[in-house]
Amino acid sequence: MIPYKVFSMFEIGPLHINMYGIMFALGVLVAYFLAAREAKKRNINVEIIEDLVLYLSIGLIIGARTFYVLFYWPEDVQLTIFGALAIWKGGLAFFGGFFGALLAGYIYVKKKKLDFWLYADIFTIPLIVGHIFGRFGDYFTGGHPGKMTDLPWAIFLDNALRHPVVLYEIMGLSIILLVLLNLKKFKHLNGFLFSSYVILYSFQRMILDVFRIESTDPRYFGLTPTQYTVIVLFFIAVYFMARKFNKSSSNKKIEEKTEGE
Repeated sequence: MIPYKVFSMFEIGPLHINMYGIMFALGVLVAYFLAAREAKKRNINVEIIEDLVLYLSIGLIIGARTFYVLFYWPEDVQLTIFGALAIWKGGLAFFGGFFGALLAGYIYVKKKKLDFWLYADIFTIPLIVGHIFGRFGDYFTGGHPGKMTDLPWAIFLDNALRHPVVLYEIMGLSIILLVLLNLKKFKHLNGFLFSSYVILYSFQRMILDVFRIESTDPRYFGLTPTQYTVIVLFFIAVYFMARKFNKSSSNKKIEEKTEGE
């Protein structure tokens, strides 16, 4: 069994600070510095990154909370306006935050007439690192308990030995990070890095949600809301990459033909 401890709220006077909140904030901060460093390498104004991080953070929080309220709100808890807004008590869904940040980022880059896929690639590595920080926050607060198991790496949570699903995800995200850091070294089309992340993470979540317990991750026709989401995202990303490469290949052939003439 893996030694495990759930950290409760830290109380500083009237303030109650959740360990997840601390890791979430650290994740956003580290993601910003990584994105800013990448922007400097590409000779991009860091002020654009600062503005984008603000947009992305707002979209992330709104989207994450909305997705949680719509699909993961506990059936035994009455839903009120105040309850829906009380994010300090926990309850943020990753893919809600993902879509919220994606929409906010899209609005910003289109407003500034920038290349959306270029900036999507710039934020891909920071996104994964920030996600890892967030998952450590989940682990420290006992989030996303797994199904019961007698495997030697089980953790004791909710009076039972369970799959450490969050640790599985942290390991999976770390592998994806290493893969993309290596892909990043090669010249690629804008959007390739981001699409590769979507494909790899969709595959990971499709598997990992099998180990989550239904009381915290409800099933609809046997699958979680996240599993339905990643199925759609996987095929969209594959389609986008295929279309992007076909277009690039066609343009290259036209250029070669023009040069030949």
